[in-house]
Amino acid sequence: MSILVTGATGFIAAHCIDQLLKNGHSVIGTIRSPQKGAALEAAFPDAVANKKLILETVSDIRSAKEFDQLFDKHPEIGKVLHTASPFHFNIKDPIKDMLEPAVEGTNTVLQSVLKHGPQVTKVVVTSSFVSMLTADDMFDPSVTVDEKSWNRITWEQGAGNVEFLTYFASKKFAEKAAWDFVENEKPFFQLTTVNPSLVFGPSITKPDLKSLNTSNGDIVTHALEVKDSDEGVGQYNSFCVDVRDVAKGHVVALDDKTNGKRLMLCSDKFCSQRLLNYINEDFPELKGKIAVGHPDQVEAIEAKTFNFDNTETKKLLGFEFTPLRETIHDFVAQWLEVKKEE
Repeated sequence: MSILVTGATGFIAAHCIDQLLKNGHSVIGTIRSPQKGAALEAAFPDAVANKKLILETVSDIRSAKEFDQLFDKHPEIGKVLHTASPFHFNIKDPIKDMLEPAVEGTNTVLQSVLKHGPQVTKVVVTSSFVSMLTADDMFDPSVTVDEKSWNRITWEQGAGNVEFLTYFASKKFAEKAAWDFVENEKPFFQLTTVNPSLVFGPSITKPDLKSLNTSNGDIVTHALEVKDSDEGVGQYNSFCVDVRDVAKGHVVALDDKTNGKRLMLCSDKFCSQRLLNYINEDFPELKGKIAVGHPDQVEAIEAKTFNFDNTETKKLLGFEFTPLRETIHDFVAQWLEVKKEE
């Protein structure tokens, strides 16, 4: 049996494919165009040659016709990782550009499995930590979020012209759509959702530094380019996880022991000052070229945020999360290599 990975060229999805292939699985990945898949094929030449990795074009995650045809063409698909979802801040109409595509994309895949994938036993949906977290609680240290938490944002709030609220809403309602589908349809397959926090780490393919995943691009790269004179240097504050651990989490999510579970993929509380400290200490060639900030303020900054408890997830995963310092080192090393070629 093969594993279907939707949105195969995505930052997380490419790592999922890497982990699946390493675990001996055959993979079918959806891409929006053949051009989009070229770099991914180049990263796994042996798997492509041996047909362990097959890429199929699905131009729109809301296209029921294309997904129906995909399942008809590949009756060997036994499990599904649905990682594809819109994530951008180029929003003109919050409902049409983010909310509806996220919800409809999830429903389309699940309906196609129900109608055209009778052999499928498991669907894993990539959700987000923000499905569990209400924006108002982000900087409240008295709040603890766990696997049972849901953000309280309404559709109407998500439809307002506030970008991060639209994103919070899109992830919540897409995940809710998946659980509602299972409750209402009582399908023959099981569901698990994977809810990662901010995702850092190196890319499987050579990264385009102008279009990095949002967490790497907006936070780690910012630490590499920020100046000491900039207001709020080192103050960004949240939670994170290594992309390779997210991919491992998706592989574990395919197992029956995770049926009906929400997996909170979150390893560390961090602030951008911590990232600055790590980079300055581990890359002496950058000293004097990047900000120093206030190295002794890490704990004080990080104490200003909510807390999380993913004890249940850790028990299910059965592996230790990658240390944040290692994650940042590996990303920065890759970033510097690409910079040399520019």
